[in-house]
Amino acid sequence: MPQPLSGLRVVEMGTAIQGPLAGVYLSDMGAEVIKIEPPIGDSSRFHRGVGNSTPPKTQSAMFIAGNRGKRSVCLDLHAGAGLEVTRRLIGRADVFMSNYRASFLDRLGLGYNSLAERHPKLIYAVVNGFGPLGPDADRPMVEGAAQARGGLASLCGPADGLPMPAGATIADAAGAMQFALAIVTALLARERHGTGQKVSTSALGGQLWLQSWELQHCLLTGRPLHRAGSHMPNIRGPYGVYSASDGGLFLFTLVADSAWQPFCAFGGLPELAEDPLWDNAVKRMGALPDAQDDAAVTEVRAAMKRIFATRDTEAWEAFFRARDDVIVERILDHAEVAADPQTLANDYVVPMVLAGVGEARVVGNSVQLSATPGSLKGPPPDLGDATEAVMGELGFSAEEIDQVQAHSARVRAQLSSA
Repeated sequence: MPQPLSGLRVVEMGTAIQGPLAGVYLSDMGAEVIKIEPPIGDSSRFHRGVGNSTPPKTQSAMFIAGNRGKRSVCLDLHAGAGLEVTRRLIGRADVFMSNYRASFLDRLGLGYNSLAERHPKLIYAVVNGFGPLGPDADRPMVEGAAQARGGLASLCGPADGLPMPAGATIADAAGAMQFALAIVTALLARERHGTGQKVSTSALGGQLWLQSWELQHCLLTGRPLHRAGSHMPNIRGPYGVYSASDGGLFLFTLVADSAWQPFCAFGGLPELAEDPLWDNAVKRMGALPDAQDDAAVTEVRAAMKRIFATRDTEAWEAFFRARDDVIVERILDHAEVAADPQTLANDYVVPMVLAGVGEARVVGNSVQLSATPGSLKGPPPDLGDATEAVMGELGFSAEEIDQVQAHSARVRAQLSSA
């Protein structure tokens, strides 16, 4: 069965998450993704994270997530034939993608103007922290800085405490999503109009896209939203996190009028269903433009806390599963998410053999196509696993290949002994 991007060659110069994660999507959809790494390797190979007790040579979780299914070519772009190999490789590619800083690419002669002149059909795709224009276009970025700059951190954390970064690399992943979408869009445009072009996006832009509703609210009203702790800043009423009697946590979003009385009765407080402050869904969501609005929101949340505290987690889960007029989910940690039948049924987490640990599980592809489905192409590459093969395909001699590989080995040895 054909895959959507079969036959396309992508050359990636990327590190960490934002660039490589977009490359993984292209690989899953059938593209050949060749990752160019420096002699020491992509630094994300070595980011072990918190509580990682896997064997020392196991590839890092960050590297696995962002690089499975690719081929690795190990080159020193500052010496020997490394830059010439890169240029020749890009010349035979459909896409060149990178999250390296623009100033660095320009110094190497790998800027857009230089490559587009020689390869007019090339899709030249770059992603950075804060966008391709403006005073901070070349400013370095890490996840927390992007969340701070993009306003996301301002909405996370307790209402009366300090802002907090989100508990995941939301800005990087948002940038990667937009990056992959932009590249596929440019490929379609080339198919229809016959020309390559430059593609740009950023962690800042992707993150703002994820906050489209919240940001638009501020643009429309002139009033920025504020942290609401365990509740959503732009949703009033009962929407929020509540604790069962045994400490189990639920994210409660909506209860229809048909469920409100049974819900209160099950929680042992049937009289709450009759309170005129919240006896219908409009009132409970704080949608009435009158003086009672704020009072209703405050009091309904307090009432919800009392209701949830009357039953344990198992009892509440059974009650909610039996109804389709209440939208609520127990809050799962990542181990529970990985074991969730819904996650497994959709292949959002799948088995794969990984170096150092054997059979393990990895995050799969969430896009499902009925006629041309993608597929995971295998584990992340060992450093330089495709250097010899790719250089051979590009017409380099055995002697030239040996020289490039010997140079990379010397650089690694020097760095490891330093």
